[in-house]
Amino acid sequence: MKATRIIYTAMYLALPLLFLAACTDETDSEESMEQEERLFKIYMASNYPDAVPEPSGLYFLEHTAGTGESPGSEDWVLVNHVSYTIPDDIVYDTYIETVARDIRQYDADALYGPYKMLNGSTNDGLTEGLSMMKEGGKATLVFTSELGFGSKNSGSVGAYRSLKYEIELLEVIGDMDEIEAYEQAKIDNYLDTIVQFDTVYDVSTELAISYITDVATDGAPVGLDSTISVAYKGYLMDGRVFDEKTAEDPFIFKTSEVEWAARWDLVLPRLKEGEKVRMIFPYDLAYGEAGDYTSGGNQKIPPFETLIFDLEVLSVEAEDDEHEDPES
Repeated sequence: MKATRIIYTAMYLALPLLFLAACTDETDSEESMEQEERLFKIYMASNYPDAVPEPSGLYFLEHTAGTGESPGSEDWVLVNHVSYTIPDDIVYDTYIETVARDIRQYDADALYGPYKMLNGSTNDGLTEGLSMMKEGGKATLVFTSELGFGSKNSGSVGAYRSLKYEIELLEVIGDMDEIEAYEQAKIDNYLDTIVQFDTVYDVSTELAISYITDVATDGAPVGLDSTISVAYKGYLMDGRVFDEKTAEDPFIFKTSEVEWAARWDLVLPRLKEGEKVRMIFPYDLAYGEAGDYTSGGNQKIPPFETLIFDLEVLSVEAEDDEHEDPES
């Protein structure tokens, strides 16, 4: 009983401290919001004195009216953008290479150019702003953290930070079903320009990889356990290169010891030394719905992305015969 009384007494004494901490957090939060609001009003008065907010609080400043369709909150889109924290106008995100280089945020492993994203996946301000645009349109979106990331520290954006987006809506791709059809249409359109190609299937998924043999040879075949040397270039359907190895600095590997993201292993056993091929990988036999990112968190392979690899088999070493008698 004595121990129980001690526990209850300790809990009783701790309650005012917990209440005080909660009050302090609430006070800090209110002060942070008030400070943000003061700075936001000063920024808008200095930079956009005639701007009128939407009912939500978003400032939508259109520069070029688009003529295409507008995206919904669950549509995939292609955009060019520069994202800032304000009032300091510090860039925290962009995939425009010249901007990234100018502000010394360039990531050599990232893929710059049109950015594929799911509208509705970032913050309310950007979602609403994009929904007010049409394909081909350009706009500036400005809003407080209430429509942004709020009290959360997202890493590159601190808590209670107002945001600005300079954004161009390049294309509305569509929802989940439409983006799959969109990627398949890109493959079909590409293959329509090819006179002859081969197809190999992944038996576990029944998905197909198409490949075009540009140079055929009678060289040594690639075995299931061969050591091979290759030169290659990996790129998107729009031509943007994300990876490359040359004949002077080839990729050398044992076919049985590589874990493939893009499923080269389905095509390699059909190839011979000296051959050159183009391999087309649908997103679900490459980097899937998530894509791939650099160590710095930047996009390297977009989600739902079809990939092409130009591949040259430079050399093939036969499989080792582990049972060979060294004295024979």
